[in-house]
Amino acid sequence: MILGSVRSGHGDFGDISVNVPLQHWSYEFIERFEARGALRNLGDGIKPLSRLAVARALVAIAAAGEKDLELSQIEKGELAFLEEEFNAELSQIGKGKKFVSASFKGRIKSGRPLWVYRHAQGEALADLRIRQQSDFFTGRSRHMGEQIFRHRLGGSVRGHFDRKIGFYIGFEQTREQGNRNYILRDDVYERRLEAVQLKGNLADYHQAKSYFVFALPIFRLELGKGEVSWGPAPEDNLGLSSNAPSFDMVRLQARYGAFKLVSIAGFLRPCPDRGDTPLCRGLIDIEESYIVNGIDRRLDREKYIAAHRFEVALFPWFDLGFQEVVVYGDRGPKFTYLNPLMFYQAAQSYQGDKDNLMMGLDLDLRPGRGVKFYLALVVDDLKKMRLFSNDYVNKFSLQTGVLWADPLGLRDLDFRAEYVRIEPWVFSHKIPVSTFRHFDSPLGHSLGPNSDRWSLQFKRRLAPGMSVRGVFHQTRHGDNEILPDGSIRNVGGDLHLGRRLGDETETKKFLAGVLSKWTGVGGMITWRIWPLLAAEVGCQVEWGNNVPLPPRWGRNVARRNRTGYGSGREEHFSFELRYSYY
Repeated sequence: MILGSVRSGHGDFGDISVNVPLQHWSYEFIERFEARGALRNLGDGIKPLSRLAVARALVAIAAAGEKDLELSQIEKGELAFLEEEFNAELSQIGKGKKFVSASFKGRIKSGRPLWVYRHAQGEALADLRIRQQSDFFTGRSRHMGEQIFRHRLGGSVRGHFDRKIGFYIGFEQTREQGNRNYILRDDVYERRLEAVQLKGNLADYHQAKSYFVFALPIFRLELGKGEVSWGPAPEDNLGLSSNAPSFDMVRLQARYGAFKLVSIAGFLRPCPDRGDTPLCRGLIDIEESYIVNGIDRRLDREKYIAAHRFEVALFPWFDLGFQEVVVYGDRGPKFTYLNPLMFYQAAQSYQGDKDNLMMGLDLDLRPGRGVKFYLALVVDDLKKMRLFSNDYVNKFSLQTGVLWADPLGLRDLDFRAEYVRIEPWVFSHKIPVSTFRHFDSPLGHSLGPNSDRWSLQFKRRLAPGMSVRGVFHQTRHGDNEILPDGSIRNVGGDLHLGRRLGDETETKKFLAGVLSKWTGVGGMITWRIWPLLAAEVGCQVEWGNNVPLPPRWGRNVARRNRTGYGSGREEHFSFELRYSYY
């Protein structure tokens, strides 16, 4: 087994490179070689990684390929794609290529930024972002086929000042249109929404990220609006994941040898108006509103997040992580939560046990032969005197999975199996403003409380940049029930609705309520034409009973806004073309 270190030195001193988007394909590429034993001490349970960190990983992979780890021709081709895209960072560590001036067309094909401005005191690199998505649905209680088109256009600028301060600016405007009549926010297909404007059969929304990076001895400091994902799973993690929009934060990260620590303090937005959570009155605080000059001045409610995560590489093949996340609101930021070394369980007791605290423990095990095993356990409150009972306070979630690269000697093939179980009332809270969400999107796993899922996935690489992916999953969810009198029987199946005084039971029962079951089989072909230009075609078929109907299909939609349940088969066809996007 070849074990290549992804970095040198003791800290992240000098790393002012910006972060790699969470959906970028480099993460999947790196995870494959982590399972194959080419990387150690990567610390990828804390995402996003910086561009320089990814560049160091590419160097380690290339070095392993020059020794005893055989790279296939497809792997060599994909490595060359990434080396083109991250050439500027590779040059910082003496591994980049020197390019002569190229035409505009040549820059598009190469993976390098379209525009570069260099000065004695810094540089700026700018690029366009273009993405066209099309989705077509049939079946499951639809009277006609449903078409959805999303046109995305934006750009990004990254660079540094005097190699002391890095910066990133990114913006994207999206127009969604189809044969839906957009009346409510929940009618929009996209889930990661900030502000949205509805115009008949059109919906407009945007995303923006912007932050500064400061390199300090041992520490790396980020200030601005960004995204996070913590945990061993590649995408959907239990504690913090990429399902919510980006938010304003201060992030402090430190690394020394095998140890890595990160702490964030950020500002969240409360949920939009929901009739089933009367204490959550949307984005405004009515009591604090006032009228001035004939204008109704409505004030935003306050909502905050504080979180920290500690990782240690106990062995080259074994990583252990611990994290705490607390969400609170309706009062100013609390200094005790801003302390990156504070034990939040004790801090919450000090604050009066009125906040939403989650603790998580996870491990990442790589025994060799291309196998990576991961396990995560998250605790969302517990009753210490009745720890192993079915008391509703004892809220747990579990995620376990395995990645097998080149199974049974089949080259350029990845196989993944995963199981997720999220018990009732996880992520929710008795005080709605403290619910584990940003806007109306979950901060953690997309599955939602009172649910579980088995999933199998394979990916076969056909050529450099070309692959086919197959997915199978079985999902169950116990939803809250609306009674004949209009009241809600709360069984812990809604992220937005915590347990209320007067709810019928003090105990939890997994999958109680309206039981939804569905099974899905799908496939996708991806062709990375150039390093930054890719096309995808996908197809998925689902069979289910009591599945929430579109367009308001998600478990994060208010109960009163749902379009009901349906059974039977649904077909989903998709096409996507993107440039400089992931």
